[in-house]
Amino acid sequence: MQIIRRIISITKPYWRRVAAGIFLSILVSGTTAAIAWFVKPALDEVFVKGKYEYMKYIPAGIVLMFTLRGVLNFGQAYLMKSSGMKLVRETRNRLYNHIVCLPLAFFHKESSGVIISRTINDVERLEGIFSDVIAAVVVETPTVVFLLGVAFYRRWDLTLLILALLPLLGYSAKKFGKRVKAKRKEAQRKLSLLTHKIGETILGARVIKVFNRESMVSASFKKENERYYREILRLIRIKEFTKLIIDITTGVGIAVAVLYGAHLITKNIITPGDLASIIVAVYMIFSPVKKIGEAYNALQETRASLERLDTLFNAAQEKSGTIKIDGFRKAVSFKNVSFAYPGSNSFALKDINLNINNGEIVAVVGRSGVGKSTLVDLIPGFIKPSGGTLTIDGTNLNELELQSLRELIGIVSQDVILFNDTIKENIAFGRKGATESEIIEAAKLAYADEFIAGLPEKYETELGERGLNLSGGQRQRIAIARAILKNPPILILDEATSSLDSVSEAIVQKALEKLMKGRTTIVIAHRLSTIKNADRIVILDKGNIAGVGTHDQLISENDTYMKLYNAFSFS
Repeated sequence: MQIIRRIISITKPYWRRVAAGIFLSILVSGTTAAIAWFVKPALDEVFVKGKYEYMKYIPAGIVLMFTLRGVLNFGQAYLMKSSGMKLVRETRNRLYNHIVCLPLAFFHKESSGVIISRTINDVERLEGIFSDVIAAVVVETPTVVFLLGVAFYRRWDLTLLILALLPLLGYSAKKFGKRVKAKRKEAQRKLSLLTHKIGETILGARVIKVFNRESMVSASFKKENERYYREILRLIRIKEFTKLIIDITTGVGIAVAVLYGAHLITKNIITPGDLASIIVAVYMIFSPVKKIGEAYNALQETRASLERLDTLFNAAQEKSGTIKIDGFRKAVSFKNVSFAYPGSNSFALKDINLNINNGEIVAVVGRSGVGKSTLVDLIPGFIKPSGGTLTIDGTNLNELELQSLRELIGIVSQDVILFNDTIKENIAFGRKGATESEIIEAAKLAYADEFIAGLPEKYETELGERGLNLSGGQRQRIAIARAILKNPPILILDEATSSLDSVSEAIVQKALEKLMKGRTTIVIAHRLSTIKNADRIVILDKGNIAGVGTHDQLISENDTYMKLYNAFSFS
């Protein structure tokens, strides 16, 4: 009942279309029963009584009945399948909208393959709710009822003798249906692992090639693919075995009908037309019963997909406050802020006290893993403090509406994310409704226009996957142009030049200096060239602030900073 209530709930918006399909299904059932009904008069009147003058009407009647049945069946199938595709479309839209609103922490613990597989494959399974489950039930159940009526009217005892086999079919469907659900769930899990493997291969193509690991990753993929193949084979075996039981039961039922019916004919209790009509009706009964059994298996497969989808739908979205912030005027303030990642026994940050004032350039330095990126991830609300208070202009970040908060912040990081779209659209991503002239001006300020102008398609150049057809410096300048277009009052630069060569770094640094002008800027960097103009430098060590001051102050007073300076060869 739980799964039935769930199906009624998610299919409710489409029930007007489904109701029309059900009406046509009843007519289909009626024409099917009519075919079985007319077998007796056709056989008895024409072939037994020898009224061959009616023979010419039989072919026309057969064509008419099957054509009518076919047209009605086409109508109900189209209505059901189109309803299913609408459900898939809307569910996928809802799921995607839900996914993009999940916190970043969710994507750190859940693989991309699982998310993609559920969004594509598990949602696709929902189409079968209409075409494989509801359609089968609403078409085949009335068909069974009408055919039973014909069979019972012709000879009730003979019909009951045959139908004694139906409980066997019900038991088989229930028993194998549970196994179908379990196997479908496992198959979908293995498919998500395959999807993840493909995604990893695409993103890690450079690493795979430089270490000559093509054969290794191919073998790993082959192994996962084999597991999925085996799971699907198990699923197919169970489903087809259910059909086999129905086929055998159908054969036994018809054999019993023929044997007992022949006995009744020899005693003149029934006519050959009666027997033929019953056999046709019974044969037609077992066909929809077979489809209902398949529908039960399909229901279990759909149930497995729904349970997997629920794990995504039930994932908590980002918690947003209600206070809108329309600008940045005073300071970002950390007061005894601590943060620990879920499942970790230690703090990534502990008792951070820091004020970043409006218009100030603050650099954050420290060895890898001391919490620099964690610190700046707190400001846009990507993660929330485990303890202490983080305020912006005196308002607790937890009380701020996230969308209005993030309108104030621009980020340029080492790992530049570009979308599989044109250069123009990638820059325009920075601000909704930006004009072409504003996009070009932003590109000029980021020193990106100079290389864009040399491309065959210029701003209409398609970047491809992650923009990997551009150099690292070019990708960085596109990202800077995007940030310039957004024109945020708070700017975060997270190792923005660390992976560039000296020539590219010099160009990108000039672009960054233009971007930083007049903004509150938090810079994470190793190289002195990127922080030499900082108003203050914050040293992080093991999640704690180990010193704050200018470069000149720290180099003479702070041993930790001096060690960093020597270790990273600031110049």
